[in-house]
Amino acid sequence: MYLRLLSLFSLLLLSIGHADDYELGHGVHVNDYLNVGGYFSSEFESNSQSDTFTLDDVAVMAYGDINPMFSYLAEFEAVGFYHRNLTDGTEDGSQKFHAERFYGDLWMSDDFNIRFGKMITPIGYWNMEPINVLRDTTSSPLYSMLLFPKFLTGIDINGYVPKTEGMRYHLFGQNNRDLDEEYINIPNTHFFGFSLEKELSMEWNTGGSVGEYITKTNQRTRFIEANLKYDDTQWQIMTEALIAKSDYNDIQDDYALAGYAQAMYRYTPEHALIGRYEYYNDHHTEYKDNIAILGYSYRPLYPISIKGEYQWHSQHDENRALFSLSVLF
Repeated sequence: MYLRLLSLFSLLLLSIGHADDYELGHGVHVNDYLNVGGYFSSEFESNSQSDTFTLDDVAVMAYGDINPMFSYLAEFEAVGFYHRNLTDGTEDGSQKFHAERFYGDLWMSDDFNIRFGKMITPIGYWNMEPINVLRDTTSSPLYSMLLFPKFLTGIDINGYVPKTEGMRYHLFGQNNRDLDEEYINIPNTHFFGFSLEKELSMEWNTGGSVGEYITKTNQRTRFIEANLKYDDTQWQIMTEALIAKSDYNDIQDDYALAGYAQAMYRYTPEHALIGRYEYYNDHHTEYKDNIAILGYSYRPLYPISIKGEYQWHSQHDENRALFSLSVLF
């Protein structure tokens, strides 16, 4: 386990050592067609049952431009690479690397471009930041993890809507199995959707999405989502909400509703305070939770993130404290 990790990052560090003008967070420029990078994230959690340490995300990336019309990105990640329960001393983990993203881009014009392969589902704000180090809190809202597939293996036609200012669209679809079904939150063979995002001003941004997916167990879910963000470099306020209706075959259709509102105050470029409220209600599973989060973020450099937070849950046995260190190479 440790040898795999050591070998992986030894190769990366060796490349960095031979690279000219290397800048942390921007990868190693190998040649005109290839850049290599990576990241890792570690996490400490304390709750009423135990204290745990996890080397959670270990990833390598390759990306580049083949010509002015075609670019690509490949990202392979091991999740839960190493886990230790500090309360009882047990250890486990998985060193298997999965295909998180593996896609190509055809750049046709400002109005029409094509992305194909395995990619992030272009919905909202949170889901578009898959790397922990770029996020403002260690944890992710339940909204972004449980109600729609985080990735799709298919095609995304995207661009700016003609004769509008700052309005971008995504028309995406999948009608096949995922590239790596072990690495997706909701395995499915059918996923189609449409999203819009509009820049209202330098500070304001809004958008929304509609979609449908069918899981491998034939559960059909339709959803509609909306999002809004304000950012003036000192304050950032954003909210996302989604309502989904699912068909459970012979069982009556049921609804799920989830969303969050988050405020971040950057009192220096390196330090920020974050507060978030989450709501999650799945009528089918009868799981409902209200979550309040208070967090702190420190970035000595932008590609290095040290974060801490405490969560208060209406499901009181789920209260927990989280701390993380993550680095983008």
